[in-house]
Amino acid sequence: MELLVEALLQWISEHSDMSIEGIDPPEVVLMTPTQLTREFYSDAPHLLPTSGVDDRVNALYAATDGKHGTIYSLAPDFVSDASYYEEPSENPLFREIHLHELVHHVQWQSGVNETWDCAREGEAEAYRLGGLYLVAVGASDPLPNRMFWAKMYSLC
Repeated sequence: MELLVEALLQWISEHSDMSIEGIDPPEVVLMTPTQLTREFYSDAPHLLPTSGVDDRVNALYAATDGKHGTIYSLAPDFVSDASYYEEPSENPLFREIHLHELVHHVQWQSGVNETWDCAREGEAEAYRLGGLYLVAVGASDPLPNRMFWAKMYSLC
């Protein structure tokens, strides 16, 4: 996982205006869909889906968890298309999920987030770079209308 995180951080640096200089990698915690859903709703347990799983949640970044922030993510076996790969962590969809969260990591660890009106502003860049990554590796984008959703998710 460390090599993947390092490679994705480098990709972010090469394809954006964000610098990764001085940015330590976050901790990465791989989870089942049930575990990730519980983590996502930990501050609002009354909103937890009755099924115990929210299929919309692939990962989340917690800037204040761990020494340098923490990414909580679906384990590669639980990501769409995992069965097509001998090693599920080679799945571009799994990697794009991590790239998205690493964009947030760089935003928060570099202090860019301090210029925002709200934490959601960082979503536009994370979705944009995720789409660029999928194009760069020749993968189909599972998110129709990515830029529309990037704009919607980044509104304060």
